[in-house]
Amino acid sequence: MPNKEATLRIPETLRKVKNIIGVFSAKGGVGKSEVSLNLALGLKESGYTVGLVDADIYGPSQPLLLNASEEEIEVKNKKLLTPLNKKGIKFISMGLIAKGAKPVIWRGPMVSGAVLQLLSSTDWQTLDYLIIDTPPGTGDVQLTLLQRIPLSAAIVVTTPQKVSVSDTRKGIEMIRRLDLPILGLIENMSFFQPEDSEKKYYLFGKGGGEELAKEYKLELFSQIPLTEKKDSSILYEMDDYKIIFDDLSKKVVAQMDLIRKKINQVIPQQKA
Repeated sequence: MPNKEATLRIPETLRKVKNIIGVFSAKGGVGKSEVSLNLALGLKESGYTVGLVDADIYGPSQPLLLNASEEEIEVKNKKLLTPLNKKGIKFISMGLIAKGAKPVIWRGPMVSGAVLQLLSSTDWQTLDYLIIDTPPGTGDVQLTLLQRIPLSAAIVVTTPQKVSVSDTRKGIEMIRRLDLPILGLIENMSFFQPEDSEKKYYLFGKGGGEELAKEYKLELFSQIPLTEKKDSSILYEMDDYKIIFDDLSKKVVAQMDLIRKKINQVIPQQKA
């Protein structure tokens, strides 16, 4: 169910992908990449076939989280990339393609073109969900990505901070302007709760996500806490966070089902 702008130009490699979900954050540093990865793992755990694209060309972090390297990439028939299999999900990243360690300085059309090229050059085969970890911000890059990538829906990530809420408001307006459904809102770094304590510390403020969700009539999917000690570089491999992301994946599936039903309701039924 791609957005209307991209309906007529779906790359052949994406035609067997049932749902393409973009994870957006209007501000950098809110944990969008961790949310994208752990959501993908939650969907996989629920029995779906899942792919993950790290499309953040400016600061791709998924290869580090998944311990992936460019040497693992294989080319099929000299033109299609075979996505890596990491933790049971199909994975590709701009960080595995772009050469060198220096930050890439590209303009919006160049970035969106590179991302679309990556998507269309990867042999995804059949997928239930393809999660796209997008570059942060609300500028030309994000707008062009929204227009060119055949997204089914979006998820928005913020923190409770006032500046993040303010920027996220702009991001929501941008997404809605293009008639792309927003499944829900995620508030990351909501609070810090020490081990063996019931007290919560709201280090970045409180209620920002709730405020946005109420203002735009969105479901606040989750308020994800900071962790005191990481037993793993991947949150999903920690019991408390596995529960959070399993619940998040179920909410995403439920919202996608609702969107699909609404679309089917407005399509005229042919008479036998």
